[in-house]
Amino acid sequence: MNFDVSPFYTENITVSVNEGCLNNKLVSQGKKANSLLVLSGNGETQSSLELVKLDQQVIELVRYDEELQTKSEMYQTLPRELREKVTLQQSNFYDSEILRSYNSDMVILEGTFTKRFFEEAFLKGVHTLLADELNGSIAVKLPLNVDITEDISEVVLCLNQFFIATSMGFEDGYFYFIGEPRTVLSEERIKQEVTSDLLAAILKLEKSLQKLNVTQQEVQTKNEDEEDAIAKAVANQNLDQMIQQQFQIRELKQQLKSVKNETTKKDKQLARVTQRYNRAQHIVNHMNSNASARYLIGDAVMGSSKSFRRAIRLPKRLLRIYRDAKSGKLGRNINGSGSFEVEPIDDGNAILFVPTNGAGLGHLTRLLAIARRVKRIDPSKKIIFHTTSSAMHLILQEGFLGYHLPSKMLFPKEMSAKQWNAMLRDHLETVISIHQPETIVFDGAFPYAGLVASMRKKDGLRKIWVKRGQHKEGKAELVESKESEFDEVYVPGEAGGENSLRKEGIKTYCEPVLYLDREELKDRESVRRQWNIPEGMKMVYVQLGAGKINDIHSTISILLNELLKRDDVFVVIGESIIGNRMDLKMDRVLTLRDYPNSIYFNAFDLIVTATGYNTFHEVMYFGVPSILIPNENTKTDDQVARAMIAGNAGAAIVLREPGASDFEQAIEKALDEDNNRDMRKNALALMKENGAQQMAEMIVANVVANN
Repeated sequence: MNFDVSPFYTENITVSVNEGCLNNKLVSQGKKANSLLVLSGNGETQSSLELVKLDQQVIELVRYDEELQTKSEMYQTLPRELREKVTLQQSNFYDSEILRSYNSDMVILEGTFTKRFFEEAFLKGVHTLLADELNGSIAVKLPLNVDITEDISEVVLCLNQFFIATSMGFEDGYFYFIGEPRTVLSEERIKQEVTSDLLAAILKLEKSLQKLNVTQQEVQTKNEDEEDAIAKAVANQNLDQMIQQQFQIRELKQQLKSVKNETTKKDKQLARVTQRYNRAQHIVNHMNSNASARYLIGDAVMGSSKSFRRAIRLPKRLLRIYRDAKSGKLGRNINGSGSFEVEPIDDGNAILFVPTNGAGLGHLTRLLAIARRVKRIDPSKKIIFHTTSSAMHLILQEGFLGYHLPSKMLFPKEMSAKQWNAMLRDHLETVISIHQPETIVFDGAFPYAGLVASMRKKDGLRKIWVKRGQHKEGKAELVESKESEFDEVYVPGEAGGENSLRKEGIKTYCEPVLYLDREELKDRESVRRQWNIPEGMKMVYVQLGAGKINDIHSTISILLNELLKRDDVFVVIGESIIGNRMDLKMDRVLTLRDYPNSIYFNAFDLIVTATGYNTFHEVMYFGVPSILIPNENTKTDDQVARAMIAGNAGAAIVLREPGASDFEQAIEKALDEDNNRDMRKNALALMKENGAQQMAEMIVANVVANN
C-alpha cells in the first residue's frame, strides 16, 4: 500500500531535551490560556501547580478520591491568592459532555500513561471539543514509563491524527507534546497526513530517548553520529516504508478487534437460539409427559386422521392410555428416572444465587447483600436462592424465593460425598430448568462437583464466582484451579488493601462486601434507650464464637471477668441466629440474637471479636474500636493476616492466645477516650465503599448484555 506523504499542512516541529519545562514553553509560545483544563492521570506531575504560579486560571480534574486528597494537600502549600486561581474536583474526564461543561480554551493531559488516553474515540472527542466549540489547543505531559518508552512513535502518531504538533520532547523524566487541533479529517486523509517533518521529529525523539538511558560520556561521543543518522534517514526518504509499517499494524489491530467483536456477537446469538430451543423442548416434554388422559385421547384421534398407519394403531394406543391413567403412570417421564418434567415458569429475567454454608453465615450474607442491591437497581429481576445454609428464613424475609438442601455435615456419616453431590446436582438442575436463569452467582470456598455438573448442563448460562482472596499459604492454588469453570470471578477485597475496582483476566477486584450501609444502622441513643443502658456506661460487644462461658479457663470467660471488673462497662454478647442459645444470667450482660447484629454497632464503644471476614469488615466500615482475637485454626481463611492489617493501622488491638493481664491492658487502652477516638478514625480510613453495590451493578450489566 502506498501513501501520499506530501504535507497539506506546513509543520515546523521543535524537538528539545531538558530545555525548559512544558509550562514555560506554553507561555513562551503564547499559549497562556484564559481558562486551562488539566486532566490528571494520577497526580504524579505538577503542571497545574506550576501553571497556577505562572498566573494561569486552572481547572484540574482527577479520577479517584485518594488522588483528589493528594492534590488538595499539594495545593494547601500555595499562598491564598494562588489557591483562588485553581478549581480542583473529581470527575470522569473520559466523558466529553463533562469536558464541554468547563468551557476551557486549553486542555492538558498529565499523569501516568494509560492506553485509554490514546483511544481514537477519546482523542477525537477532545479534538472536536477544542476545534469546534472552544477554539483551543492541547498539551500532554506524561512520565517516561514502560508504555511510553516501548514505542514513542506510536504515541506521537496517535496524537498526530487529531493534533498538529508544534513542539515535543523530554524534560526531567517526562515526555511532553504541544499541538493545535486539526479540522475533522476522513480516515484516508488522516493516514496521508504523516509528514517528513513529523517523521524526522519522531526519529529525534527516539534517539533522544536512547541518550537519556546511557551515560553522559556515551552521549557526548555518539552525539554527532546519531545526528548524522537522523539526517540520512530523512534524506534517503525511507518515509513510505515507515508509514506502511505503522499503519499496517494499526489496521491489523482494528481487524483483530472487529473479528473479536463478531465472534462475541455470534456467541451471544448462538446462546439465545440455544436458550429458545431448550425452552421449546421443555414445553414439548411437559405436554407429552404431563398431559391429561383427555388430551392424549384427543391427540391420538387427531393423529389417526392424518395417517393410515396411525388409524390402524388407534385402538391399541387408546387402550394403553386407559391403562396408564388407571395405574397412575400418566405424567411419568419417559427417561425412566421417575421424575416429572416441569414447564419453565420464568420469563428469562432471573438470577440464581448459590451460597454454601454449614455452620456459619458468611457466604449467605455476602450474596444477600449483593442480591438486595440488585433488586434496588432493577426491581424487575427475579431473585432465586439455592443454599445449604440452615438460615433459610433470612432469604424469605428479604422477599426472595429460596430452595434449601442441607449441608453434607448434617446428613448421617454413612452418606458419601458422591451421593450428596448427586443430590445437589439434581436439586440445582430442577431449579435451573424451572426458572431458566440467565446468571448463576456462587459464593463458597470451593465449588462442589454437583454445582459444576449442573452449571455445565445449561447452555448460555453466565457463571460468576464471588470468591474471597485471603487464603492461607498453600491453599490458594487448589482453589484457583476451579476458576476456569466460571465466566467471571468477583474478588471482595480486604480492608486496607488495593480495592479500587479493577479487572485482571476473568477476575474483577472490588471493595469488601457488607450487608448494611452506614445509613441503615440504628443511632446510638435509640439503642441505649431500647436496652435501658444507664447513663455513662460504656457498651462493649463480644462475639468470639467457640468457647463456653461457664468454663473459667475459656477465652470468653476470662474476657468477661476482666470487662466486668470495671463498674462503667455493660457487655452485649452476640449470638449467631443458627447457633445454640446461651444460658446466661449475669448482671450488666445481655445476649443479642438478631440479624444482622451490626445494625446496632453505632451504640458500642468497643468490640471484641474474632476476625472472620464479615464481622471484621463490618467493624472497620462502621468505625468501631476493637480488640481482635484471630482464629488460627481455620482451614483456609488467614485471620491473623487480616487482624494485623487493622493492628498496624492503629484501628484495633490484636491479641493472640491472650490471658487475663493481656485483656486488662487492652481494655484499659481501648476505652481511653483519646485512644478510642483515634482507633475509630483509623478504622474508618481503612474502608471507603461497599463492594456489594459494585458487584450488583456488574451483575445487572452482565445480564443486560446477554439479553
